[in-house]
Amino acid sequence: MRSSKQLAVLAILLAASPALATNGMRMIGFGPTQNGMGGASVGAPLDAAVMATNPAGLTETGLRLDVALTYFDPTVEYSATGIAPPFVASSATQTSDRGASWIPTVAFSMPLGERFALGLGVFGVAGMGVDYKGTNLYGGPTKTSYLEARVTPSVAVKLPLGLSAGLTLNAMYATMEYDVAAGFGMVPRKSTSSMGYGATLGVLWKALDILTVGAAYETKSDFQDFEFDVPANNAFGNPFPGGKEKLAFDQPPAFTLGASVRPLPGFIVAADIEKIWWSNTNGKDMPKFTTANTTGYLPWNMSWSDQMVYKLGVEFPIFPTLHVRLGYDYGKMPLDASRAFENIAFPAVAETHYTGGLRVKVGPAEISAAAVYSPEAKMSGENSQPPPDGQGIASYTTRMSQIQYDLGASFTW
Repeated sequence: MRSSKQLAVLAILLAASPALATNGMRMIGFGPTQNGMGGASVGAPLDAAVMATNPAGLTETGLRLDVALTYFDPTVEYSATGIAPPFVASSATQTSDRGASWIPTVAFSMPLGERFALGLGVFGVAGMGVDYKGTNLYGGPTKTSYLEARVTPSVAVKLPLGLSAGLTLNAMYATMEYDVAAGFGMVPRKSTSSMGYGATLGVLWKALDILTVGAAYETKSDFQDFEFDVPANNAFGNPFPGGKEKLAFDQPPAFTLGASVRPLPGFIVAADIEKIWWSNTNGKDMPKFTTANTTGYLPWNMSWSDQMVYKLGVEFPIFPTLHVRLGYDYGKMPLDASRAFENIAFPAVAETHYTGGLRVKVGPAEISAAAVYSPEAKMSGENSQPPPDGQGIASYTTRMSQIQYDLGASFTW
């Protein structure tokens, strides 16, 4: 029993590998099947990982185990100038040293009689951060990290008229740390963790033999406040006694409509339209500290707007045992150009993703692979007032590109 608990904790920690934002800070999909299809899955239940996007799809996946590993390698850099030293060294440019990450996906589905189905999965869901080791931004290095993983017990039921409904309970674990503005006396906020909860509700309708329509709503993910033990410091020239500070950092609700069409045997065309309400959790003057400013913290104001995301995927056969997948994902970055420091320290500038993949049938198993490429996107702006009202940055540009590879195996019985 003890070893099984240790394995569960290890799986959660692995799934919380840094994801470094794709749509905002959310992954476009989970595993090679979804990623090969551009993330489109709400109306196309192709594997057990559908429980993370539309749990109603579990009525279509049967007895199935999907395991996968994602290699995620972003390139992030900034260039900036400040109103005067030590805000930013003249024409400073740095590339993040954070490097690549490994992100696992594990999903299991099981029919329960003719009408019901159960599911259980572990997913790396969201993350962002940088590691700028130089001292030319606020007189010190800039290191930030937010990571989130989920365990997802799920249930689905078949209803009359081709309908299915499903519910996933999202049990979440997240970590956060940051080290910024050392030149102004800010001390590092060492890594701390928080537990959260939420739910995903979904419906699926097989309108015709060739047409399936789905919809899913993910509730706001409520997390415990992140608690940091802060030593005495002299932030921004003012002495602070230190103590405990608490930061409320939740994840937003989202709603997705999806559909898939199977015009010929082996051919699938799928599309999703998703809205993410970032303004609910990362909007103006968010995230918020829930303690008085006795530790010298720099107030956050990510000022993210809501985001629309469009996903399109196709699968078609080359041979009976070999299928090809192609996909596209686009979501306009939710950032506010005037929030220079937040957009350097917590970049979420990726917008367009091109995807491709293969599915190979090997007896009762399948091997799937996918690749995702996000070409360079950038955000430019300024916030020239000094802290805490501004950020002392006269001009800046943050750039990001991403490459991702997925490899997985599926077993059906």
